[in-house]
Amino acid sequence: MPGLDRSEEPAAELVALLNLIRRYMGELDWSYQVLERNTGVSRSTWNRWYTQKKLPKREALVKFADAAPRTVNQDELLGLWGAARQAQEAKQAQAADRVPDGDEQADQHTTATPATTSTSEQQSPTTTASHTEPTKRSGKKTGRVLAGIMSALVLGGGAALWVINASADDSAKSTGASSSASPPATSQATASPLTTCHGDSCASVEPKGTVCSLDAITAYTGRKFGATVELRYSPRCDAAWAKMSNTSPDDRVIITPKRGNSEEYRQQYGHDAHTRMVPVTRPEDARACAKIQDRGTVCATTSALSSPTPT
Repeated sequence: MPGLDRSEEPAAELVALLNLIRRYMGELDWSYQVLERNTGVSRSTWNRWYTQKKLPKREALVKFADAAPRTVNQDELLGLWGAARQAQEAKQAQAADRVPDGDEQADQHTTATPATTSTSEQQSPTTTASHTEPTKRSGKKTGRVLAGIMSALVLGGGAALWVINASADDSAKSTGASSSASPPATSQATASPLTTCHGDSCASVEPKGTVCSLDAITAYTGRKFGATVELRYSPRCDAAWAKMSNTSPDDRVIITPKRGNSEEYRQQYGHDAHTRMVPVTRPEDARACAKIQDRGTVCATTSALSSPTPT
């Protein structure tokens, strides 16, 4: 998914487990409603496990395997669950090790405070307006700041050093600034860079917010039951995903590569949805389908080869 911290990304074992469940559901042609009826776990819970990449409960997987023993390999399913749980516990332990103790947090706060304050002063509209005040008022302000310095000296050397630096910077700005206002802080903002991936590194990645969305084309399309399904392909990334339009909540869209794991997404709201990406070297190496609730399945089988369009 699109600029996340590595610590927030799901473990590979968990992704493999969820993809295996999706594969079994595809082979059984089960909807979330059928899954709820056969496992006793609500479809909203199953969907949360999928969309938020959460570890399902072991009991739910046992019921899933018991409901379809000829299709679902319980040993494989529970083996992946155990590996995903170990990876999750290891990640939690690493995160706990990275939390600094009280002394380290105090040191970081003392060190970071001057830089943080300086940045906020440069961007604050209130500080910008004060630059145009007369020098006489600046003198009164300096007197108040000096009184603050004396109080800060009583509280501690580290805090006093910060106040001295901040007041000196503020005094210099008040006496030497021109009457023109500083440009708004928003003019200094820059757009977040797009995420880059290629081939296998694009597996299970959200296409929006990546370079893959810039040159994506609709390679194949299909229409049925009033819905449209597209197989989207990025030559730059060697990756594909499925998109469906004119659909409703609970409809599902699936991208299945010839090799590797499939990706599936259940629409939550609106009238369209798309999956995450799968790595392929050409669009013919994947198949995009949509399962329209209570109607049937439509797949993208008609060649389209359109120009790049939004994801």
